[in-house]
Amino acid sequence: MEDRKQHTVDVKDLSERERQVLLSIIEQYVITAAPIGSRTLSKSTDLNLSPASIRNVMSDLEDRGLIGHPHTSAGRIPTDLGYRYYVNSMMQQNELNEQERIFLESRFESDAPAAIHDLLRNSSQILSRISQQLAIIAAPTLGNGVLHRLELVQVASDKVMVILSIRSGIVKSIILHVHSEIDRDKLDYVAAMLNERLSGLTLQEIRETFVDRMRDSVDDKGGIIRLFIDSSDRLFAERLESDAVCIDGMITMTQQPEFVDPQKMRGLIELVENQHVIVHLLDTVSGGESVTIRIGREIEDHTLNDYSIVAAPYRFGQLSGAVSIIGPKRMNYPRMISIVEYLAKLMST
Repeated sequence: MEDRKQHTVDVKDLSERERQVLLSIIEQYVITAAPIGSRTLSKSTDLNLSPASIRNVMSDLEDRGLIGHPHTSAGRIPTDLGYRYYVNSMMQQNELNEQERIFLESRFESDAPAAIHDLLRNSSQILSRISQQLAIIAAPTLGNGVLHRLELVQVASDKVMVILSIRSGIVKSIILHVHSEIDRDKLDYVAAMLNERLSGLTLQEIRETFVDRMRDSVDDKGGIIRLFIDSSDRLFAERLESDAVCIDGMITMTQQPEFVDPQKMRGLIELVENQHVIVHLLDTVSGGESVTIRIGREIEDHTLNDYSIVAAPYRFGQLSGAVSIIGPKRMNYPRMISIVEYLAKLMST
């Protein structure tokens, strides 16, 4: 798994007793969302240790920075470092059961290729339902997408729709504002010229060389070439302007114990409403070939210190996007990883 290599933990090897106590604290905290005391561990686990012995082990784990205690509570909770040690060194792989696999697969049974926005919306709904976390599906980035065809359609006297067909099957449309109506012949002429010069290039190549490719276009029909030059960054951007991400699971997330705190609730609402933050967040965890995990302060945005993110890439033709969940740090990591990986596999075309 990618992050097991990228995020090493500078902790000397734990004893078997320390590992078992840390594992028990994490497993209990995932279930209860309440600090775990030594007496609780002694009674509810198979450690076969007295509360006093467990307290001694807890003290050593706290000295190592793997657990901490909130406020004045006698119980302990895992720290970011503790979760990372667990993910890197103790976590067991968890396979989805047959019922869960059938549920996921049934949503992708159709042989008909789905439009990208339908695929994103359907997948985010499925992911939030089965994970009970905040599900975020990012549309494929288009930088490596090869332009198949470009069309121009005047939709109003002062508006032209630019339709870009990408070879992977994605269609991107953008409205440009023009000063005056342009007749059909002029639009056809410009579209033919643009297709001749741009078809077969990636959007990144077009964006980087567009001005040079248009430099000899002296016969600018209605000023539309100048408009294209001025708008080239937007026209050939790597992101879809709409449906860049689909988010589901807000209501489910708010029912988790962490969000009894109004401040945390506000933070979650602000996160969901700020698509730019989410897109940037996914950019920081995408691009790999396998699952990526970020825990608490490993996420660049300090407003997400109380969360973890699990993400996996999917392929849409030649392009790639990201399947991800965001949830409290006490999430069931083995299960979340299995869900995200399996859905990414099903989404890939």
